[in-house]
Amino acid sequence: MHPLSRYFNEPLADLGDVENEAFRGVLTPQSEIGQKREGVNAAFLEDAEEYYAKHQGFDYWKALFAGAFRRMGVKEAPLVVEYGCGFGNSTLPLIELLPDSEIIASDISPNLLAIAKRLVDARKASDKCLLAAMDAQKPYIQEGVADLVVGSAILHHLADPKYFVKAAMRVLKPKGCAIFFEPFELGNAIMRLLLLDIIDEAERREEISTTIEWFRNFAFALSVQIKRDQLPGWRDRDDKWVFPRSVLQEMADESGAELITYPLDGASGKFRSQITYSLSSYAGIDPNSLPAWAWKKIDRMDNDIFSPAAMNDIMAAGAVIFQKR
Repeated sequence: MHPLSRYFNEPLADLGDVENEAFRGVLTPQSEIGQKREGVNAAFLEDAEEYYAKHQGFDYWKALFAGAFRRMGVKEAPLVVEYGCGFGNSTLPLIELLPDSEIIASDISPNLLAIAKRLVDARKASDKCLLAAMDAQKPYIQEGVADLVVGSAILHHLADPKYFVKAAMRVLKPKGCAIFFEPFELGNAIMRLLLLDIIDEAERREEISTTIEWFRNFAFALSVQIKRDQLPGWRDRDDKWVFPRSVLQEMADESGAELITYPLDGASGKFRSQITYSLSSYAGIDPNSLPAWAWKKIDRMDNDIFSPAAMNDIMAAGAVIFQKR
């Protein structure tokens, strides 16, 4: 059995033995065998290889974690617990950034974990990285054993993230940190306002295009994340939250943690940058297809409405760090 199984409260089984040979080397707590996997859809299960091909961002996540480690003074962490590791987008950077650490990397999807196992094995790091298929909110890992907990963009996928934060605090040692990177409501609400303004102007000009229709869908998706309780079926959606800081503060207070946040987007040109990236990366649309009058509205929001100091406070994406008291 893997040496890191010593940190679990119950024996682990190999999914290659109990479920599918394709999952060989991915371990799971025995209580998880046969359990329904909640909150995960086809993109993360049978379509996992396609998801992996589209969403590799190892350098991006390495830069984010390196920055967070500098801010929090993390130079070493004997045991790291990663939740929502997926195919290893953050796991591989963690192996590079913390070469002396042992890592328990968990996810609900065995399909994604099988890809992560392949990548970890290729780097000859399997002895110090255990890949576990499990529900992260259940107490499978022993209390107070982790020096660091990490998760790259996981909290906003959860219907009740406060329970997840409590679970992270349970496995951490005192003064240990749980580091996440998440979307924030204020920046995304302003983005939604900007999108709706552009849509209204396009309708007035009778210039409805594929780009404008994508904006309409984007604005609706943000409305679900902002006004969850007003919309039926929100718990079944993949992206469930954009966080007000006050909600994160409540989670920290209930979990016995100090909350630290800081922006991942810069103070200058953040809305132009976000729209350009979203069109090209998510929609497959050339940003140049957006008319000049629309870019003028975007640039006005970036440059003329708020002071540079306030733009730092208007986060669309930010680091969310809970430090256990």
